[in-house]
Amino acid sequence: MSNITIKAGNYVVATGTITTYICHILFLTMSNIAIKAGNYVVATGNINGILKRSVGLVAEVSRKGITVYFIGENKTVDTDSSHVAYLDIEKTGKPHKKKICNICHLLKDRLVEFAINQTDAKGRKTTRPSCKECRIDIDGKALTTKERKRLMVIKPKDIYTCPLCEKTSIAGVTAKFVIDHDHKTGAGREWICDSCNTGLGRFKEDPVLIQRLIDYIKKYY
Repeated sequence: MSNITIKAGNYVVATGTITTYICHILFLTMSNIAIKAGNYVVATGNINGILKRSVGLVAEVSRKGITVYFIGENKTVDTDSSHVAYLDIEKTGKPHKKKICNICHLLKDRLVEFAINQTDAKGRKTTRPSCKECRIDIDGKALTTKERKRLMVIKPKDIYTCPLCEKTSIAGVTAKFVIDHDHKTGAGREWICDSCNTGLGRFKEDPVLIQRLIDYIKKYY
């Protein structure tokens, strides 16, 4: 079988480990495309601290090699075409098999390495933007059972005002209220509206990022 040219759509048999097999299939359709500055590429192996499957943007191509900026590591490295493969980012994410994590920026299996968030009317799976591995750091510690019981006693009923945005709503009717908690300790805080809870998550509950937001708004206020 070794003299037969493998094409996209062909069935193949693994001749080594499963990891090797996956990599062969992943980069098969990419390897014959000439890489140019401005192209996106994916690392086919570890490169000077850059993890395999890391996605990067080609800054320069010369006779000496290829200079690539890898987004996840925020690092620029010099390499060559034998260590990276062309990546068409338009063919990642839903409905394709591969997806780029928005945190680590590794090219991963969309339906295996990302948690399913919802299913649309056509039965197509929508996954979280961050991979399962990165979600561990993002989610942190869950609300403790003791704290949940304490806060359920004071669950908002009827009219309630969110302590953050100070918007008054009808609990469960004109606004959804959720328990906010410390993701580092699991301790509960207060009931806040779902919108504010999402906002806190977007800024990672980081005072530095939130202050940067405040400074940005003041700049154009």
